[in-house]
Amino acid sequence: MTRALNPAFFGAVVPLAGQRKQQTPLAPMRTLLPDLERLPDGRYLQTIWMRDRCENLVEVGARTVYVVNDYGFLVPVEDRGRAWW
Repeated sequence: MTRALNPAFFGAVVPLAGQRKQQTPLAPMRTLLPDLERLPDGRYLQTIWMRDRCENLVEVGARTVYVVNDYGFLVPVEDRGRAWW
């Protein structure tokens, strides 16, 4: 037997021994969920969350502190680094 097995039986082309299977399309990227929390001193703390394979929320990236400028935009003033350091 020197050719791939019948796809009608298996539902897909089965590669021969020693051959690699066809590449699957890339998995979608995980969605980042930013969270903005107002601190008691009027500044804002931004944390970024993501769900892992078990659908648990995991904090990723750095925590950043913002203030609102005269025009109503958030301006970063402090970077608190990674949450687990």
